[in-house]
Amino acid sequence: MNIEYYIEKNIPWNKLPIEVQSLIDSSDEYAKKIKEYSIVNQLRYKDNLIRQVEKNQRAYHEQLLRYSREHYMLFPYHLSEYIINGMHD
Repeated sequence: MNIEYYIEKNIPWNKLPIEVQSLIDSSDEYAKKIKEYSIVNQLRYKDNLIRQVEKNQRAYHEQLLRYSREHYMLFPYHLSEYIINGMHD
């Protein structure tokens, strides 16, 4: 299995099988992979591992939007409720 499988299934570092942990240097490296995977795949903040990695929801969505613009991705309409309503100052 690849590491993305465990991220998709919301498996935290301490619950990963030993053989998977051995593929990753540390829990910090796993956290980086979670963040990268979440941004690239435009995952919701709620109900995903990204909540354990990035404590600031607004910062996560700003990074996600920046990545989307830089890579000419469509606006993440599935996140629009939070992005439009929740990111107001």
